[in-house]
Amino acid sequence: MEKILLIRFGSLGDVVLTLPVVEAVRRSFPNAYIAMLVSDKCANIVSADPRFNEIITFRRSAKGKEGLAEMHRIIYLLRERKFDISIDMQRKFRSAYLAYKGKIKTRIGYHQPFGFLCNIKIPDKVNKHSVDRNLDLIKPLGIDSAERVPKIYLSDEDRDFAKNIFDSYGITSNDKVLGIFPGAGWRPRCWLPERFAKIADLAMNIENAKVIVFCGPDESDIVDEVVKNMDNKPFVMKEKVTQRQLASMIEKVDVMLSNDTGPMHISVGVGTTTVALFGPGNYIKFQPIGEKHAIIRKDVPCSPCKQFTDKCKDNICMKSITVDEVWEVVQQRLKTIAL
Repeated sequence: MEKILLIRFGSLGDVVLTLPVVEAVRRSFPNAYIAMLVSDKCANIVSADPRFNEIITFRRSAKGKEGLAEMHRIIYLLRERKFDISIDMQRKFRSAYLAYKGKIKTRIGYHQPFGFLCNIKIPDKVNKHSVDRNLDLIKPLGIDSAERVPKIYLSDEDRDFAKNIFDSYGITSNDKVLGIFPGAGWRPRCWLPERFAKIADLAMNIENAKVIVFCGPDESDIVDEVVKNMDNKPFVMKEKVTQRQLASMIEKVDVMLSNDTGPMHISVGVGTTTVALFGPGNYIKFQPIGEKHAIIRKDVPCSPCKQFTDKCKDNICMKSITVDEVWEVVQQRLKTIAL
């Protein structure tokens, strides 16, 4: 157990939800060499984490000959490192194959669908929180209990970046700050922009809060729609930033209102009070963990959605969430902020 490899390519939120496993493994094996094999698009969020000895980035998007070359590069690197054990949280053939061809002695993974490449197989209980599914994988190591809340580590440079941004906005420690993330990688997960706008106006008018609207990649149209529908002028963060820089800014807001998307998980990971809006996504698997957070959703027959396309005709799961019920939850949490 001298060298341990954790595997999770996934999306940004998926990687954040592996962090309780990281914490538990590091606590149980304080002197082990622990590495993580992660997609290059998500590596930044863990690149300042002192619990890792190494971050191995994988170009998951590489195709054809480039993709084959990338697979070979990772395989040879894993053989060179001589890992004793791998914990595969990806649940895909490619991740299981890399661990197998990388000659890792003990390979822990889910029993389905590609468990034949693992030599310790864990049943995959589908409808349980992603954190708990990941923690199931380390039970063979004798780890039966662990902290379930993800913890993201940021550098001093990240926090200096956020401070400079807030200073440029004129936001001080005496201000209540509401962060809003109105986008999502899957558009049916987005609440209506005009409703985000109403929440922002209510926060500014009633709670005298400052509001920052965060913009994800290719989501300028959503942010512009939010701002257009507001009576007040919020701060808008459209600049291209790293994942850790985004996390450092979210860490400084008091309450984060977000759709079911990666920055929602980041918000939980940096300890910011989070109000999450769920529609087509599976709230059982991905809701924020912790009493100070809240989820708002409607129990409609088609949620969680099985399509994972943009072909939903009415998006009733998101449209049924009202401004009044979201504002009640957001306001309650803004009122608890001690300045």
